[in-house]
Amino acid sequence: MIAPSTRSVSGIPAPSDVVVALVTYGDRKSMLLSVLDRLREEGVGKVVVVDNGARWPVETDLAALFGDWVEIVSMGGNMGSAHGFVVAFETAIRTGKPFVWILDDDNRPKPGCLAALQAAYAEEAERTPPALLAVVAMRAEHATGDVSAKQLMTRWDSFSGFHIADIVSKIAHRLPGRRKAQPHRVTLGITHFGGMFFHRSLVDSIGLPRRDFFMYGDDTEFTWRITCKGGRIVQVPEALVEDLEGSFQQTSHVRNRFIGALLSDSDFRTYYSVRNLAYFESRFRRRQPAMFALNRRLYFAILHRYARRLGRMDRYRFIRESMDEGLRGQLGPNDRYPLG
Repeated sequence: MIAPSTRSVSGIPAPSDVVVALVTYGDRKSMLLSVLDRLREEGVGKVVVVDNGARWPVETDLAALFGDWVEIVSMGGNMGSAHGFVVAFETAIRTGKPFVWILDDDNRPKPGCLAALQAAYAEEAERTPPALLAVVAMRAEHATGDVSAKQLMTRWDSFSGFHIADIVSKIAHRLPGRRKAQPHRVTLGITHFGGMFFHRSLVDSIGLPRRDFFMYGDDTEFTWRITCKGGRIVQVPEALVEDLEGSFQQTSHVRNRFIGALLSDSDFRTYYSVRNLAYFESRFRRRQPAMFALNRRLYFAILHRYARRLGRMDRYRFIRESMDEGLRGQLGPNDRYPLG
Protein backbone atom coordinates (compact mmCIF):
# COMPACT_ATOMS: atom_id res chain seq x y z
CA MET A 1 0.00 0.00 0.00
CA ILE A 2 1.06 3.57 -0.65
CA ALA A 3 1.95 5.39 2.53
CA PRO A 4 -0.78 7.86 3.60
CA SER A 5 1.62 10.77 3.23
CA THR A 6 1.78 10.19 -0.54
CA ARG A 7 -1.98 10.51 -1.04
CA SER A 8 -4.50 13.29 -0.82
CA VAL A 9 -7.41 12.95 1.59
CA SER A 10 -9.55 11.32 -1.14
CA GLY A 11 -6.97 8.57 -1.69
CA ILE A 12 -5.89 10.04 -5.01
CA PRO A 13 -2.25 11.21 -5.26
CA ALA A 14 -1.99 14.98 -4.89
CA PRO A 15 -0.53 16.97 -7.86
CA SER A 16 2.06 18.48 -5.52
CA ASP A 17 3.38 14.95 -4.87
CA VAL A 18 4.28 14.53 -8.56
CA VAL A 19 7.63 15.24 -10.20
CA VAL A 20 7.75 15.32 -14.00
CA ALA A 21 10.99 14.14 -15.62
CA LEU A 22 11.85 14.85 -19.23
CA VAL A 23 14.83 15.14 -21.57
CA THR A 24 15.39 17.86 -24.15
CA TYR A 25 17.95 18.35 -26.89
CA GLY A 26 18.63 20.40 -29.99
CA ASP A 27 16.47 23.41 -30.83
CA ARG A 28 13.20 22.43 -29.17
CA LYS A 29 12.69 25.39 -26.87
CA SER A 30 9.23 26.42 -28.05
CA MET A 31 7.80 22.92 -27.62
CA LEU A 32 9.37 22.49 -24.18
CA LEU A 33 8.03 25.85 -22.97
CA SER A 34 4.55 24.89 -24.14
CA VAL A 35 4.79 21.62 -22.20
CA LEU A 36 6.06 23.36 -19.05
CA ASP A 37 3.29 25.95 -19.17
CA ARG A 38 0.72 23.17 -19.29
CA LEU A 39 2.41 21.26 -16.45
CA ARG A 40 2.23 24.36 -14.29
CA GLU A 41 -1.49 24.57 -15.05
CA GLU A 42 -1.83 20.88 -14.10
CA GLY A 43 -0.32 21.70 -10.71
CA VAL A 44 2.67 19.32 -10.65
CA GLY A 45 4.98 19.81 -7.69
CA LYS A 46 8.33 19.74 -9.50
CA VAL A 47 9.83 19.33 -12.97
CA VAL A 48 13.24 17.88 -13.84
CA VAL A 49 14.62 18.88 -17.24
CA VAL A 50 17.72 17.08 -18.50
CA ASP A 51 19.62 19.23 -21.01
CA ASN A 52 20.96 16.58 -23.35
CA GLY A 53 22.74 18.83 -25.84
CA ALA A 54 20.15 21.58 -26.33
CA ARG A 55 21.22 24.46 -28.59
CA TRP A 56 19.91 27.23 -26.34
CA PRO A 57 20.67 28.38 -22.76
CA VAL A 58 18.33 25.98 -21.00
CA GLU A 59 19.31 26.71 -17.41
CA THR A 60 19.33 30.50 -17.78
CA ASP A 61 16.06 30.70 -19.68
CA LEU A 62 14.11 28.23 -17.56
CA ALA A 63 15.33 29.69 -14.28
CA ALA A 64 14.12 33.12 -15.40
CA LEU A 65 10.69 31.78 -16.34
CA PHE A 66 10.02 29.12 -13.71
CA GLY A 67 12.45 29.62 -10.83
CA ASP A 68 13.25 26.59 -8.67
CA TRP A 69 10.04 24.80 -9.73
CA VAL A 70 12.20 23.42 -12.57
CA GLU A 71 15.47 21.63 -11.80
CA ILE A 72 17.90 21.52 -14.73
CA VAL A 73 20.60 18.90 -15.17
CA SER A 74 23.14 19.59 -17.91
CA MET A 75 24.76 16.62 -19.66
CA GLY A 76 27.33 18.85 -21.38
CA GLY A 77 26.25 17.52 -24.80
CA ASN A 78 24.02 14.89 -26.32
CA MET A 79 24.85 11.58 -24.65
CA GLY A 80 22.01 9.65 -26.26
CA SER A 81 18.40 9.55 -25.15
CA ALA A 82 18.84 6.37 -23.06
CA HIS A 83 21.54 7.99 -20.92
CA GLY A 84 19.46 11.15 -20.67
CA PHE A 85 16.45 9.26 -19.35
CA VAL A 86 18.55 7.40 -16.78
CA VAL A 87 19.69 10.76 -15.40
CA ALA A 88 16.09 12.04 -15.53
CA PHE A 89 14.87 9.04 -13.52
CA GLU A 90 17.70 9.34 -10.98
CA THR A 91 17.17 13.07 -10.48
CA ALA A 92 13.41 12.71 -10.17
CA ILE A 93 13.81 10.06 -7.46
CA ARG A 94 16.25 12.29 -5.55
CA THR A 95 13.67 15.10 -5.31
CA GLY A 96 11.82 13.00 -2.76
CA LYS A 97 8.49 13.29 -4.56
CA PRO A 98 6.62 9.98 -4.28
CA PHE A 99 5.20 9.98 -7.81
CA VAL A 100 7.04 10.32 -11.12
CA TRP A 101 5.54 11.28 -14.47
CA ILE A 102 7.77 10.76 -17.51
CA LEU A 103 7.23 12.89 -20.62
CA ASP A 104 9.06 13.68 -23.83
CA ASP A 105 9.82 17.37 -24.37
CA ASP A 106 7.06 17.53 -27.00
CA ASN A 107 4.41 15.68 -24.95
CA ARG A 108 1.93 18.38 -23.97
CA PRO A 109 -0.77 16.98 -21.69
CA LYS A 110 -4.35 17.91 -22.44
CA PRO A 111 -6.09 19.78 -19.60
CA GLY A 112 -7.03 17.33 -16.86
CA CYS A 113 -4.55 14.68 -17.98
CA LEU A 114 -2.76 14.49 -14.64
CA ALA A 115 -6.00 14.29 -12.67
CA ALA A 116 -7.15 11.39 -14.86
CA LEU A 117 -3.87 9.54 -14.33
CA GLN A 118 -3.98 10.12 -10.58
CA ALA A 119 -7.54 8.84 -10.30
CA ALA A 120 -6.78 5.77 -12.42
CA TYR A 121 -3.63 5.06 -10.42
CA ALA A 122 -5.52 5.15 -7.12
CA GLU A 123 -8.05 2.65 -8.47
CA GLU A 124 -5.47 0.30 -10.01
CA ALA A 125 -3.32 0.38 -6.85
CA GLU A 126 -6.14 -1.41 -5.03
CA ARG A 127 -5.34 -4.56 -7.04
CA THR A 128 -1.66 -4.15 -7.97
CA PRO A 129 1.24 -3.28 -5.63
CA PRO A 130 2.59 0.22 -6.37
CA ALA A 131 6.08 -1.26 -6.80
CA LEU A 132 4.80 -3.11 -9.89
CA LEU A 133 2.26 -0.66 -11.31
CA ALA A 134 2.36 2.07 -13.94
CA VAL A 135 -0.45 3.95 -15.66
CA VAL A 136 0.13 5.70 -18.96
CA ALA A 137 -1.60 8.49 -20.83
CA MET A 138 -3.08 7.98 -24.28
CA ARG A 139 -0.95 9.41 -27.09
CA ALA A 140 -2.59 9.84 -30.49
CA GLU A 141 0.34 8.26 -32.38
CA HIS A 142 0.37 5.19 -30.18
CA ALA A 143 -3.35 4.88 -29.43
CA THR A 144 -4.52 1.32 -29.25
CA GLY A 145 -7.82 2.07 -30.98
CA ASP A 146 -9.72 -1.19 -31.39
CA VAL A 147 -6.64 -3.39 -30.96
CA SER A 148 -7.17 -6.01 -28.29
CA ALA A 149 -4.99 -6.13 -25.19
CA LYS A 150 -3.57 -9.44 -26.42
CA GLN A 151 -2.27 -7.78 -29.58
CA LEU A 152 -0.49 -4.96 -27.77
CA MET A 153 2.47 -7.22 -27.01
CA THR A 154 3.81 -9.23 -29.93
CA ARG A 155 3.81 -12.99 -29.58
CA TRP A 156 6.73 -14.83 -28.06
CA ASP A 157 9.37 -15.68 -30.70
CA SER A 158 8.33 -12.83 -32.99
CA PHE A 159 11.02 -11.18 -35.10
CA SER A 160 10.77 -7.42 -35.58
CA GLY A 161 7.18 -7.80 -34.41
CA PHE A 162 6.40 -10.42 -37.08
CA HIS A 163 5.03 -13.88 -36.24
CA ILE A 164 3.65 -16.38 -38.74
CA ALA A 165 0.67 -17.06 -36.46
CA ASP A 166 -0.48 -13.45 -36.76
CA ILE A 167 -1.00 -13.52 -40.54
CA VAL A 168 -4.55 -14.93 -40.49
CA SER A 169 -5.64 -12.86 -37.49
CA LYS A 170 -4.34 -9.64 -39.07
CA ILE A 171 -6.28 -10.33 -42.27
CA ALA A 172 -9.43 -11.08 -40.30
CA HIS A 173 -8.93 -7.97 -38.20
CA ARG A 174 -9.07 -5.78 -41.32
CA LEU A 175 -12.33 -7.24 -42.61
CA PRO A 176 -15.45 -5.01 -42.51
CA GLY A 177 -17.47 -5.33 -39.33
CA ARG A 178 -14.53 -6.58 -37.26
CA ARG A 179 -13.85 -3.34 -35.39
CA LYS A 180 -14.60 -3.29 -31.69
CA ALA A 181 -15.08 -0.45 -29.29
CA GLN A 182 -12.05 0.39 -27.20
CA PRO A 183 -12.40 -0.68 -23.55
CA HIS A 184 -12.29 1.89 -20.78
CA ARG A 185 -8.75 0.90 -19.92
CA VAL A 186 -6.27 -1.42 -21.62
CA THR A 187 -3.53 -3.46 -19.98
CA LEU A 188 -0.31 -3.16 -22.00
CA GLY A 189 2.65 -5.47 -22.23
CA ILE A 190 5.08 -2.61 -22.83
CA THR A 191 4.79 1.12 -23.32
CA HIS A 192 6.70 4.27 -24.23
CA PHE A 193 8.19 6.51 -21.58
CA GLY A 194 6.14 9.49 -22.75
CA GLY A 195 3.09 9.74 -20.48
CA MET A 196 4.02 7.03 -17.96
CA PHE A 197 3.06 7.69 -14.31
CA PHE A 198 4.25 5.58 -11.37
CA HIS A 199 5.26 5.50 -7.72
CA ARG A 200 8.97 5.81 -7.04
CA SER A 201 8.97 2.34 -5.50
CA LEU A 202 8.69 0.95 -9.03
CA VAL A 203 12.32 1.91 -9.63
CA ASP A 204 13.33 0.27 -6.37
CA SER A 205 11.64 -2.89 -7.62
CA ILE A 206 12.84 -3.15 -11.24
CA GLY A 207 15.83 -0.79 -11.43
CA LEU A 208 16.68 2.04 -13.80
CA PRO A 209 16.54 2.02 -17.61
CA ARG A 210 19.64 0.76 -19.43
CA ARG A 211 22.16 3.25 -20.80
CA ASP A 212 23.58 0.78 -23.30
CA PHE A 213 20.49 0.99 -25.51
CA PHE A 214 21.83 4.47 -26.34
CA MET A 215 18.93 5.42 -28.64
CA TYR A 216 15.50 3.76 -28.89
CA GLY A 217 14.17 0.65 -27.21
CA ASP A 218 15.24 1.53 -23.67
CA ASP A 219 11.59 2.19 -22.81
CA THR A 220 10.57 -1.18 -24.27
CA GLU A 221 13.14 -3.06 -22.19
CA PHE A 222 12.39 -1.08 -19.01
CA THR A 223 8.61 -1.45 -19.15
CA TRP A 224 8.91 -5.12 -20.11
CA ARG A 225 10.45 -5.68 -16.68
CA ILE A 226 7.19 -4.53 -15.07
CA THR A 227 5.03 -7.15 -16.78
CA CYS A 228 7.78 -9.78 -16.65
CA LYS A 229 7.71 -9.54 -12.84
CA GLY A 230 3.94 -9.87 -12.72
CA GLY A 231 3.14 -6.16 -12.62
CA ARG A 232 0.73 -4.17 -14.77
CA ILE A 233 0.84 -1.23 -17.18
CA VAL A 234 -2.58 0.33 -17.67
CA GLN A 235 -3.40 2.77 -20.45
CA VAL A 236 -5.87 5.48 -19.41
CA PRO A 237 -7.78 6.75 -22.46
CA GLU A 238 -9.25 9.76 -20.66
CA ALA A 239 -5.70 10.99 -19.90
CA LEU A 240 -4.66 12.55 -23.19
CA VAL A 241 -1.21 13.73 -24.31
CA GLU A 242 -0.65 15.69 -27.49
CA ASP A 243 2.55 15.05 -29.46
CA LEU A 244 3.71 18.43 -30.72
CA GLU A 245 6.15 16.76 -33.12
CA GLY A 246 5.26 13.60 -35.06
CA SER A 247 7.20 10.38 -34.46
CA PHE A 248 9.51 9.04 -37.16
CA GLN A 249 7.96 5.64 -36.48
CA GLN A 250 4.51 6.79 -37.54
CA THR A 251 3.55 4.56 -40.48
CA SER A 252 -0.10 5.38 -41.15
CA HIS A 253 0.85 6.61 -44.64
CA VAL A 254 2.33 3.28 -45.73
CA ARG A 255 0.71 -0.10 -46.29
CA ASN A 256 2.75 -2.14 -43.81
CA ARG A 257 5.82 -2.26 -41.60
CA PHE A 258 8.02 -3.71 -44.35
CA ILE A 259 7.43 -0.82 -46.72
CA GLY A 260 7.80 1.65 -43.86
CA ALA A 261 11.21 0.23 -42.94
CA LEU A 262 12.43 0.30 -46.53
CA LEU A 263 11.29 3.86 -47.18
CA SER A 264 12.82 5.34 -44.04
CA ASP A 265 15.35 8.03 -44.96
CA SER A 266 17.36 8.06 -41.72
CA ASP A 267 20.25 5.62 -41.35
CA PHE A 268 20.78 6.75 -37.76
CA ARG A 269 17.22 6.14 -36.62
CA THR A 270 16.78 2.94 -38.57
CA TYR A 271 20.05 1.46 -37.33
CA TYR A 272 19.46 1.98 -33.61
CA SER A 273 15.75 1.12 -33.67
CA VAL A 274 16.01 -2.17 -35.61
CA ARG A 275 19.28 -3.22 -33.94
CA ASN A 276 17.91 -2.67 -30.45
CA LEU A 277 14.60 -4.38 -31.22
CA ALA A 278 16.44 -7.44 -32.55
CA TYR A 279 18.49 -7.50 -29.35
CA PHE A 280 15.41 -7.19 -27.14
CA GLU A 281 13.39 -9.87 -28.90
CA SER A 282 16.26 -12.35 -29.05
CA ARG A 283 17.20 -11.88 -25.38
CA PHE A 284 13.85 -11.43 -23.67
CA ARG A 285 11.01 -12.63 -25.92
CA ARG A 286 12.39 -15.90 -27.31
CA ARG A 287 11.18 -19.24 -25.95
CA GLN A 288 11.45 -21.58 -28.94
CA PRO A 289 14.63 -21.01 -30.96
CA ALA A 290 13.24 -22.89 -33.98
CA MET A 291 10.10 -20.72 -34.14
CA PHE A 292 12.15 -17.55 -33.67
CA ALA A 293 14.44 -18.64 -36.53
CA LEU A 294 11.44 -19.38 -38.76
CA ASN A 295 9.91 -15.97 -38.14
CA ARG A 296 13.27 -14.34 -38.81
CA ARG A 297 13.61 -16.13 -42.16
CA LEU A 298 10.05 -15.26 -43.17
CA TYR A 299 10.50 -11.63 -42.12
CA PHE A 300 13.59 -11.23 -44.27
CA ALA A 301 11.95 -13.09 -47.18
CA ILE A 302 9.01 -10.69 -47.17
CA LEU A 303 11.29 -7.68 -46.70
CA HIS A 304 13.45 -8.87 -49.62
CA ARG A 305 10.40 -9.18 -51.86
CA TYR A 306 9.28 -5.62 -51.14
CA ALA A 307 12.84 -4.33 -51.51
CA ARG A 308 13.13 -5.78 -55.00
CA ARG A 309 9.77 -4.33 -55.98
CA LEU A 310 10.67 -0.88 -54.64
CA GLY A 311 14.27 -0.88 -55.85
CA ARG A 312 15.55 -0.64 -52.28
CA MET A 313 17.94 -3.57 -52.07
CA ASP A 314 20.64 -1.39 -50.49
CA ARG A 315 18.18 -0.55 -47.74
CA TYR A 316 17.33 -4.21 -47.30
CA ARG A 317 21.00 -5.10 -46.79
CA PHE A 318 21.44 -2.21 -44.37
CA ILE A 319 18.46 -3.32 -42.25
CA ARG A 320 19.61 -6.92 -42.25
CA GLU A 321 23.15 -6.02 -41.19
CA SER A 322 21.80 -3.74 -38.42
CA MET A 323 19.54 -6.47 -37.08
CA ASP A 324 22.36 -9.00 -37.18
CA GLU A 325 24.40 -6.74 -34.91
CA GLY A 326 21.54 -6.71 -32.42
CA LEU A 327 21.29 -10.49 -32.57
CA ARG A 328 25.01 -10.68 -31.77
CA GLY A 329 24.41 -8.58 -28.67
CA GLN A 330 25.96 -5.31 -29.87
CA LEU A 331 24.56 -2.29 -28.07
CA GLY A 332 25.82 1.17 -27.17
CA PRO A 333 26.87 3.93 -29.60
CA ASN A 334 28.24 2.97 -33.02
CA ASP A 335 30.89 5.25 -34.52
CA ARG A 336 29.34 4.76 -37.96
CA TYR A 337 26.15 6.44 -36.80
CA PRO A 338 27.13 9.24 -34.41
CA LEU A 339 24.77 11.75 -32.88
CA GLY A 340 24.49 14.89 -34.94
